[in-house]
Amino acid sequence: MKRDTLLKLLVVFYALALLVALLAFIPKPAWLEKALSGKEGKGVLAIVNIYGPIHTSQGSSAWGTPDADDIARRLHHLSEQDEVKAILLRINSPGGTVGAVQEINTEVLRCKAKGKKVIASFGDVAASGGYYLGASADRIVSNPGTITGSIGVIMEFGNLEGLFQKVGVKLVVIKTGAHKDIGSPARPLTEEERHLLQDSMNDAYDQFLDTVRTGRKMPDAKLRALADGRIFTGRQAMKEGLVDELGNREDAIQVAIRLAHLSEKPEIWADSDKSFSSILKQFSSQFGGHSWDTLNEALAGPSVEYRLR
Repeated sequence: MKRDTLLKLLVVFYALALLVALLAFIPKPAWLEKALSGKEGKGVLAIVNIYGPIHTSQGSSAWGTPDADDIARRLHHLSEQDEVKAILLRINSPGGTVGAVQEINTEVLRCKAKGKKVIASFGDVAASGGYYLGASADRIVSNPGTITGSIGVIMEFGNLEGLFQKVGVKLVVIKTGAHKDIGSPARPLTEEERHLLQDSMNDAYDQFLDTVRTGRKMPDAKLRALADGRIFTGRQAMKEGLVDELGNREDAIQVAIRLAHLSEKPEIWADSDKSFSSILKQFSSQFGGHSWDTLNEALAGPSVEYRLR
């Protein structure tokens, strides 16, 4: 072999080696990655149930459903699993406390940042904090009759001053600041305290609006017109742009399969289903079925919640 021919072959060889090395550092299109890996259409669909009032407690909540920490931990775990391509949030909740809802929402956003497709499936009710979580999903599927919306924040507590006077009870308060006992059931609010609490509510409300505005890509003027605490049926919500399409849980699974390019029958990791009785109990306590729980909440002070009233 002539020397010049050998030199040409060496140049070609080193050029090809350099090209291969460069290609290793260039991001490949998703379709090419799938083709090279032989994993076209494969992947796991995870289903996470968010049932009942959303609160943070130790272990299971008083309603017998996983608490916000449990759900957040599960979502965080799923965000780190490469085989999980889509997550279905099955939401059946009237809402809950602000912090608990945001604990879960942070992990929903983390899952999306890791490339997971997140689809929300609304059951009987997905209102207030329940809708908050759905708004962060890539797509929302709702039953036509689902109770949803209720975009707003509520703080409520009782004034038992009259009752205490009747039974001869007088609370003695020793405090370090003028507003340390704000919301005390033993006395009415002052105007200054009312303004302070309203400012806090407005800030929490703005956080709610920011989440919905970003997730739904909705103009602020349109959103504020809808975000006055009213509820919608799923069909009404779709007309207003608060949900994407109508369907049940199985329809939502098909949407997840389509968005994440999964096989027709993907592997599914699912939470165990639970009854909706916990929500009925919650409604009973909120709509006329007041009990000692109400008195306990009043004595404990105000609680800020994204919750269907």
